Amino acid sequence: MRPGPPRGATATRTVTVDDRAARGDGDGPATYTTVALTRDVEQLCRQLLDPHLEPDELAVGARLELLHRAPVPAGAEVSLTATVAAVQPTAVTCEVLARHRGAIVARASFEQRVVAIDSFAAEVAARDG
Repeated sequence: MRPGPPRGATATRTVTVDDRAARGDGDGPATYTTVALTRDVEQLCRQLLDPHLEPDELAVGARLELLHRAPVPAGAEVSLTATVAAVQPTAVTCEVLARHRGAIVARASFEQRVVAIDSFAAEVAARDG
């Protein structure tokens, strides 16, 4: 991994809770799912790390802590801000806040590990058989 991203670096993304990201329980309203939130957290954090990877490396999720504190209705906008909290030689951890109308609706801590593509592909192949 090339140096960086620096601790404190941030990235922000606004998402609209569309039909793919919302689910209703039949009786209840459609809301932003934890699965969709997880995907959005990972994609945002990946933006901070990808420019620092060597051509033969990739980042894989290693640890996720997520507190989904409040519902967000389908059609609403959610603003996610990721901040690099820790950088190690082969790992980066980001802290993420998700806000709807200014209120925090979720918090996450997401660690990505940097691995060699060839080694990772070999491990996947070994587990496939």
